[in-house]
Amino acid sequence: MKKPLGFVCACAALVAALTLLGSCASQAPQSTEGLTAGEIFQRAQDAVDRGDYAAGISYYTLCQKRYPDDLNHQVWASYEIAFIYHKMGNNAKALQLFNELLARYDKEGDALPPAPQILAQKLKTKLQDAGPPKS
Repeated sequence: MKKPLGFVCACAALVAALTLLGSCASQAPQSTEGLTAGEIFQRAQDAVDRGDYAAGISYYTLCQKRYPDDLNHQVWASYEIAFIYHKMGNNAKALQLFNELLARYDKEGDALPPAPQILAQKLKTKLQDAGPPKS
């Protein structure tokens, strides 16, 4: 029995949609044992580049936990996590995290790299100028 053309097209579209949806899903995290802070950052950036924001946040958080004395990676991870929330459209969370990062600079400023502070301040200003999200 021959299937109607509409049925065949609908099935093909469904298969294509499921394939695309599967390719967008979070990939299982790879082993992170023995990775340097820089290598974890690269994994985080790769995850964000492919749109897997949750994995990006997980990698940046892992870096902070695994390398608590690495101030450079600590503050950059804080900035990147806040920026990811901004990219996800959660500007309230992003603003909260930018404020926390900037408060850290108020306490430890000279010991920390200046670039994350500058970028966080610029984005904080941008978010505040934009006001609350419109409904």
